[in-house]
Amino acid sequence: MINRSIKNISILLSIGYITLACGSRINSNESTPKELTFTYTNPITSGIEGGIRDAQIFEDNGKYYLTGTSYPFWPREGKNPGVKIYSSSDLLNWKFEKLLIDRNTLDSTVWYLDRFWAPEIHKIKDKYYLLFNCQNETTEGFMEKGQKGGVAVANQLFGDYKVVTHDKPFMNGNDLTFFEDDDGKVYAFNNRAKMIQVAEVDLENMKIKTEPINCFPTGSLEAGDWDGIGIEGAYCIKHNGTYYLFYSSWSRGYEIGYATAQHPLGPWIKYGGNPIYGAQNENACKKNSLEFTGDPNSPWRAVGHNEIWKGPDGRLWLSCHGILKETGVPYLVIDPIDINDGVVTAHGPSFTKQSITYKQ
Repeated sequence: MINRSIKNISILLSIGYITLACGSRINSNESTPKELTFTYTNPITSGIEGGIRDAQIFEDNGKYYLTGTSYPFWPREGKNPGVKIYSSSDLLNWKFEKLLIDRNTLDSTVWYLDRFWAPEIHKIKDKYYLLFNCQNETTEGFMEKGQKGGVAVANQLFGDYKVVTHDKPFMNGNDLTFFEDDDGKVYAFNNRAKMIQVAEVDLENMKIKTEPINCFPTGSLEAGDWDGIGIEGAYCIKHNGTYYLFYSSWSRGYEIGYATAQHPLGPWIKYGGNPIYGAQNENACKKNSLEFTGDPNSPWRAVGHNEIWKGPDGRLWLSCHGILKETGVPYLVIDPIDINDGVVTAHGPSFTKQSITYKQ
């Protein structure tokens, strides 16, 4: 009887040991991250019709989406079709989905008829806000010249979008962008009169709450500043309690710098090591009487107007457009950035095969 009991206890202990061992192996496999590699080569062109400027990548429900200024880019090239959106599962191959705003469906008297410059989409409080910059080049004397920002809203990413600034623009200026802070307040940035400006947004009534505040001005050509001819393409993020406002200038080709602040309304201080990314063009430098300090062997003649998003490796990445000297056509450019001790380091603009290894 005792021998049988001992035998039963031994069997139970063996089963328990096997169970624990198997469980340990299962847990071990679950906790061991996979090593993945993301490989890309700039510029990214697959599926992007005619090129793209001011490219914004954002992720929604596990998929990547892309919007930006669509071809034709300039009046001499033809009428801009509206706001396009592309989708991708791998960031390399893009599929055109639809026109979120189709110019052909608009009445010829609306103020937002032409250009559709630098559109962006921001998901705020479960709604999708489509920002765009336009002017009416068709109707003579319709409105003072110059681009202005508009806003359309939808409950779903693909719309239908309703232009909630139909009667008048949301803001004067160009390159409208939104930033939602941790407390739910929303701020609008754009560029106007050689300034980057900011204002708090009344989302309920889709208007700015106060007059825009100037964040910082264009630099000085006389002083040889890289941003001396003009600034544009604002994009704001918050990282470890500090606000980073990226912007671009075409003084020496097309390049990106940034400023920092402790509040979206400023004061904003330009980083002393600007620019951090981009490409110089010898002809642009000569035209604007600026010293060319770029790499003469670089294939880029312009890289800029960026947005920030979370890449496949979990780091912050930038998306923008880059123009190769050889082709002259703007296409999507992406590269990772790092922020350490309050300083942004951008890795690029790359033009050779890049392999990013990470664990997931």
